[in-house]
Amino acid sequence: MPLLGRDVLLDVLRSEGVVHLFGNPGSTELPLMDALVEADDIHYVLALQEATAVGMADGYAQATGRPAFLNLHTSAGLGNAIGNLTNARANGTPLVVTAGQQDERHLVDDPLLSGDLVALARPVTKWAHEVRTPEELGTILRRAFHDALAPPSGPVFVAIRMDHLDREVTSRVPDRSVVNTRAVAGGVETLAGLLTDVADGRVALIVGDEVARSDAVDAVIELSETLGSPVFGSPLYGSYVFPPTHRLWRGMLPPSAARVRTALEEFERVLVIGGQAFMVYPFSEGSPVPDGVDLLHLSPDPAQIARAHPVLFGTAGDIRASIEALLHLVVAPHSTDTTTDAADLASRTEQGQRAEVERLDAAARERYSAAPMHPMAAAHALLSAIPPDVAVVDEAITTGVYVRGFHRVDVSGTYFFCRGGGLGWGMPAACGVALGSSRPVLCVVGDGSTMYSPQALWTAARERLPVVFAIVDNGQYLILKQNLRAMQGTSARTERFVGMDLDGPSVDFCGLAEAMGVRATRVQHTDDVASAVALALATGGPHLLHV
Repeated sequence: MPLLGRDVLLDVLRSEGVVHLFGNPGSTELPLMDALVEADDIHYVLALQEATAVGMADGYAQATGRPAFLNLHTSAGLGNAIGNLTNARANGTPLVVTAGQQDERHLVDDPLLSGDLVALARPVTKWAHEVRTPEELGTILRRAFHDALAPPSGPVFVAIRMDHLDREVTSRVPDRSVVNTRAVAGGVETLAGLLTDVADGRVALIVGDEVARSDAVDAVIELSETLGSPVFGSPLYGSYVFPPTHRLWRGMLPPSAARVRTALEEFERVLVIGGQAFMVYPFSEGSPVPDGVDLLHLSPDPAQIARAHPVLFGTAGDIRASIEALLHLVVAPHSTDTTTDAADLASRTEQGQRAEVERLDAAARERYSAAPMHPMAAAHALLSAIPPDVAVVDEAITTGVYVRGFHRVDVSGTYFFCRGGGLGWGMPAACGVALGSSRPVLCVVGDGSTMYSPQALWTAARERLPVVFAIVDNGQYLILKQNLRAMQGTSARTERFVGMDLDGPSVDFCGLAEAMGVRATRVQHTDDVASAVALALATGGPHLLHV
């Protein structure tokens, strides 16, 4: 039998370990859909809209650490997907995104749904390409899987003309390559010297999502303990980057230049481990780096070093390999007095952290009687109700600061957040995380965000995914109102906000879920949240809680 383009595609998918294919099919994808009939080892995960398909693939790729494969429907489908592709690009999520193009013999007539797919995809992907001949299909797909995962990881795009999948291919399918990207950054000796030639306690670390992608959390813990350095998360980090209960953890830096300066001004040097560490949103005056503080930077992506802020020393390489090499050069203090002082400081820090946790828990519980629920109390009740093996997908927006703050599980792969800022990521991402991790998932999502991708509920029901969707409903786009109040303009003066209220009419989220095949519960009192979460998790399938 001759080798067809569809055979090449399936051969590459199998050898790249693809077992789930995310998509929403259309006419230009029919050759692929026909080929999948006899491909029982590849499960097609049907989304009812392309942005939802992207979000599912994003969550799946983050949960597995491998590129997810996604198929969209030509120009219209790719257009629908752009919003969540911007999120995937910001998250650094490895995705191989494909879309069907019209028959090569038909393109001269500008047929329905054809278009310049590469131009449409290019701004939201690492690179984009339209396959020109069936013979190059295998090479391009291999390149796509490699480049999606190569630092800096992210989505890549391949347009495939529909007739190419049914045409004979004369070239063999290229073998999968084994590439070791664990290169140690240059100049680690210099970096070690700069980290140790200052007084104790005067060096801080800032860690980003690249630490999680490099499987380097344990190495960063050892480095921070060796140096005695406090650790901050970069603003809006999206994954498990450091144990939230560790005595050296100082929490996430806020996305405000002035507040970052305040947090870092006690230090002499700051080592950034990852990519962009000083995201500020909305705009605020001044640099987030305090005057007199030296910036050091270790990143897998050289383009991120000194991109916006000058560094005393920067170097690029694999984070885990580089920190492991650095640890051989960074020697902890050995004198008895210094060791005793460090132990005393550690004890005081741990006591202070425990007291802060107790204070926040007490503050949340004081708000349990509020009606409607206070967001701090609702988040505390939701997070307190889940076992440590439950993954949390956070798109709670204004309630999210509490979700992040009350997530205190020191287990990798249990927290996911979208750095892209585009709404509609959370619910489909939760489906992908459940598929990719085999963990139950708590998805805490705002009411506004829910309405961007409610189709995820249908796929959750179809796949019987163990996801609890907790809709925290304040009936408005509150974050926008807060930003307008900060601007102190007409809206703040009059307390009138245009286009920001969602209560006329209110959305029946329980009815919406049940229409999609998902059982739902309305929860009106904070004291009822824990039991509602427990009952929802016990079903083993999807459940919506309207909070």
